[in-house]
Amino acid sequence: MQLAVVPPLYPAIDLALAHCKAGGVICYPTDTLYGLGGDATRPDVVERIMDIKGRGMQSPFSVIFADLGMAREYVELDDKTSRILSKHLPGPLTFMLPVRKKLPVTPGPLLGCRIPASEFCLALARKFGKPLITTSANRHGRPPAASAQELDEIILNRVDLLVDGGPCPAGVGSTIVDLAGMRIMRAGAADPAAHEMLKALGKA
Repeated sequence: MQLAVVPPLYPAIDLALAHCKAGGVICYPTDTLYGLGGDATRPDVVERIMDIKGRGMQSPFSVIFADLGMAREYVELDDKTSRILSKHLPGPLTFMLPVRKKLPVTPGPLLGCRIPASEFCLALARKFGKPLITTSANRHGRPPAASAQELDEIILNRVDLLVDGGPCPAGVGSTIVDLAGMRIMRAGAADPAAHEMLKALGKA
């Protein structure tokens, strides 16, 4: 396993980018928790992350987009929803939207989408130009990690790169909002924003 420390930002991004392009798995900080990631368009990367976590596809993975423009390629996103989302993003929200372009991270009709308030995540997604897998960096059933020091040795021994960016700002998971069903699926770091988003959409 390689190690990169942030700051400085761009040496770590360049190293993470190289691993993602090569089909590797990285462990990295977000605005909520440390995550496992890689190329969300590659089934082999998805399978490897499932194996590292010790679970199957019963809980599909979410992805990180650089911006809403990138998201529109993969999910159905109308102008009204885009305007409302743009007021709350980047931020600690995961929004579930109907799939437009299939990805191996989910077999279902919805895709979990993140645009985190993390300079590292957004810069990496922009440079990579494709969605990145994002899932908490823990074994199935074990607590998630909000700092590199909390990561399980099994995780550290099986990833290709650890990016240590210090403690994550939120320290809890993102709020998951089902924009297709207009409901909050999981309370988390951005509950007030999630309720405001649903009210603005006129469905709550």
